[in-house]
Amino acid sequence: MDAWLNLRRLIDIAANETDYGRLDDRSQRVLEWVMHRYNPKDPLFVQAIVLDSRVASPATIHKCLAVLDRAGFLSFQVDPADSRRRIVSPTSKANKTFGVLSRRVSEWANKQAR
Repeated sequence: MDAWLNLRRLIDIAANETDYGRLDDRSQRVLEWVMHRYNPKDPLFVQAIVLDSRVASPATIHKCLAVLDRAGFLSFQVDPADSRRRIVSPTSKANKTFGVLSRRVSEWANKQAR
């Protein structure tokens, strides 16, 4: 039980230290999916997120992408090779947020190991 309560406290602290905690659960999952798969050398398209993420229905994913865009976590560009496609990239805010979250988890894990 203590392990769960300690983990829950970590989640609350991490969520309150960044704008990540203000996102709804689905938007968090979409952002996590994007952050995990993003590679600057290999463009990530909206269509791939909709088809491959399996986080929610296509309509819900599009809503989440709009939320993440408005919140400043993702940016979108038109694909120069095909103007019907949009390329998705995490912003510096997203990278900074995940850096903070990662550091907090590492600190927590080190404390638990002692």
